[in-house]
Amino acid sequence: MKGLPIIISAPHAKSTIEDKEIRNRIKLSDYEIWKCSDPFTGQLTEFTSASYKIVGKTHRLVCDLNRAPNEQAFHKFDFFHRKVFNHKQGFNKKEKKDILKNHWLPYHDQIATKILELDSKKPPAILVVEYHNTSGDHPLNKSKQYMPSIILSNLGTPKTGGKGKEKNTPSLPGPQMQFLKKTIQEELNLSVKINEIFQGGYNTKWISQLHKKLKTNAKVYAVQIEYNLDIIYNPISKRRDKKAMQIMQTALNKAIVKLYNSLANN
Repeated sequence: MKGLPIIISAPHAKSTIEDKEIRNRIKLSDYEIWKCSDPFTGQLTEFTSASYKIVGKTHRLVCDLNRAPNEQAFHKFDFFHRKVFNHKQGFNKKEKKDILKNHWLPYHDQIATKILELDSKKPPAILVVEYHNTSGDHPLNKSKQYMPSIILSNLGTPKTGGKGKEKNTPSLPGPQMQFLKKTIQEELNLSVKINEIFQGGYNTKWISQLHKKLKTNAKVYAVQIEYNLDIIYNPISKRRDKKAMQIMQTALNKAIVKLYNSLANN
């Protein structure tokens, strides 16, 4: 096993739809489909701290791997409220069932399997990082808020990451969320928010429950890191800044290592 007991999960990394039959049923252009993914999140070279890197191979418009395995995994509209499918070309019930079986289940089974493998080494803790990005060219909620530089999510309260009135237990303790925020800000000199706009997706909650479901000896922690795509990608030239991406990932990797060491020593 190389690296620390850390898993990087990038469920929305797939930016194209290669199945021609499905692609022909979708109304959106190739660029619009690309925009509906988390581009470049599957390129994880600088995350040397991770023992495992699990990258989604299914575009989220075919099956969203960060949604519950039901109707929520299938989108009717994209980020800009455009219809995804041509008229009456959406998936039927049988297709959805088959897609969940062939795409959603294997992805999540892989995460669970790797957690058990890590746990067999008797680590002090296991950390899963859900890795995402969103461009800053569209509002993200009803309040018309736009994507800041980086958002950290743990299902907890905004700003502090602590336990709120909701039933959700934070997937990472509030003090560690604030520690991670401070560390990233020091490394990158960018603004970092906690649970503002995004509070954590389906996977963050699901992963945080695996300690009990899988009966692991080590506690399993999860945190979602979402960065503004515009940090590494110019929306006018449509070119990626490889150097910026390397700097950002290196800094995030350092911060994740410090976070894990903090968890392991508590």
